[in-house]
Amino acid sequence: MKNLLLTVTTHLFNMATTTLTKQDLIDFEKKICNLYLDNKLPFLFHLSGGNEDQLLNIFDNIDINDYVISNHRSHYHALLHGISPDVLEQKIINGQSMFVYDRSRNFFCSAIIGGTPAIAVGIAWALKQKGSKQKVWCFVGDGTEDSGHLFEAVRYAEGWDLPCTFIIENNNRSVETSNQERWGSKGDLQWASNKVIKYYYDITFPHARIPGKIDLSKSIKKTDEEYFPLIKNIAYNNSEYGNISYKDAVCESMDLLAKHNAVFIGYNVARGDAMGTLKNVPFNQKLETPVAENLMAGLAIGMSFEGYRPVLFYERHDFMLVAMDAIVNHIDKIERISHGQFKVPLIIRAVVADGGPFYSGPTHSQDFTQAFRSMVTFPVIDPVTGSDVINAFRGALESNAPAMIIERKSRY
Repeated sequence: MKNLLLTVTTHLFNMATTTLTKQDLIDFEKKICNLYLDNKLPFLFHLSGGNEDQLLNIFDNIDINDYVISNHRSHYHALLHGISPDVLEQKIINGQSMFVYDRSRNFFCSAIIGGTPAIAVGIAWALKQKGSKQKVWCFVGDGTEDSGHLFEAVRYAEGWDLPCTFIIENNNRSVETSNQERWGSKGDLQWASNKVIKYYYDITFPHARIPGKIDLSKSIKKTDEEYFPLIKNIAYNNSEYGNISYKDAVCESMDLLAKHNAVFIGYNVARGDAMGTLKNVPFNQKLETPVAENLMAGLAIGMSFEGYRPVLFYERHDFMLVAMDAIVNHIDKIERISHGQFKVPLIIRAVVADGGPFYSGPTHSQDFTQAFRSMVTFPVIDPVTGSDVINAFRGALESNAPAMIIERKSRY
């Protein structure tokens, strides 16, 4: 790989119909500035600037078929991965500056700090399983670098030698605060990993928007639903399956899912068979993970982009709280905010530890079913009978959308 920190002055983009230079990038963001000052952008956006040379160098190494995972400051990444300036401008005008997606170019974007590294790892895992030559390039800022999520993702990518590179774009600011003010030190994190590229730059623009008086009363405003229409959930069947027991119904449902390219993700899924419910599932469809609930969710999201049907196993509601960022802001919203370009057909098995031979205590037996229902728009189903269980998992399989199935140990 080239020395990615070399400075260049001109770059010709590697597509037959597109030529972009450093000045093209700068001019594009200036145009967006003018749209804002003309009262045509009544929403949050983040402009790039000051890192043109570094990005032009990096994108010399990125194939047009690779995945590019971007963040809230997405404009330069999108342009350099082949999204035309006219298309990108229209997306920004339509309120999608932080939600730039293009499935045809494997371009994914999220403004959730720390949310994308685990997704990138999930995509890379799927690509490696398929023997693909594609790679994943995940761009993050120093705010994400400060989070534990990046550490988990880098460690996982290194441990399994996944085709994934994380690019840390350090402008020494989170929002408008310097690293020194936030951490009380002039020290800087150093990454001894071939999965990480880090560069530094002085950003041209403020964190969000730009200085200047505008009259927002003249701006065209819409509701969330107008910009990002809600996805309708399908109706689940209500069939009867005889007197099958609750646990037998769970086991039968897992056998069915295994026949539909399901990958069962979690800790204690391979050795412990997820409370004995995966005994008939082939071992190579069980992915034992670290005790890192958010990483588990991101892995599942990324795998689903490549055609897998992930089944996330959380043995206690209590532990799921660590993963709620991924569940609420990504699993629940990706299809909606990407206008259907990216789908997340995964199933979450959410266990309430309200039974069994041992008392689990108040931090290991909580029931957050109602809270989950208030936080997501996809189905959260609490089956009571064996037939209910089968209907829930069959419906989730047929829906090609996310679903959460509540399981209660007291019903096993």
